[in-house]
Amino acid sequence: MSTNELHPSVQQFKAFVNKHPKVKGQLRKNHKLIQSYYEKYMILGEDDPFWDSLPSAKKESSTAKMDWIKQLGGLMEDINWEEVSRQIDELNGAIGQFQQLITNVKKESGKNQKEMEYPYY
Repeated sequence: MSTNELHPSVQQFKAFVNKHPKVKGQLRKNHKLIQSYYEKYMILGEDDPFWDSLPSAKKESSTAKMDWIKQLGGLMEDINWEEVSRQIDELNGAIGQFQQLITNVKKESGKNQKEMEYPYY
């Protein structure tokens, strides 16, 4: 749906949201607020102090992201990948044995069920 097809009041609200980063941030956090904010916009107008009272959207700084990536890189360097591979192989073997045990139990229970078919009349 293009903006030409929107109702003029919705277009005005959309322009209002684009001009006010606090409102835009709140709507991005919680999309369910859009109806109530639209209604408040229609009743209160653009100049109401309510819009200034909204908390500003917090943006994570790029330095914090870079620090997190550096930490992750440091942790990845400390991992002994050969040990991880060995443990995965051991776990895979244990899972294979467990699957074999389940298969054997199913075969045994299948035999018992066929022998005891309708024991009582």
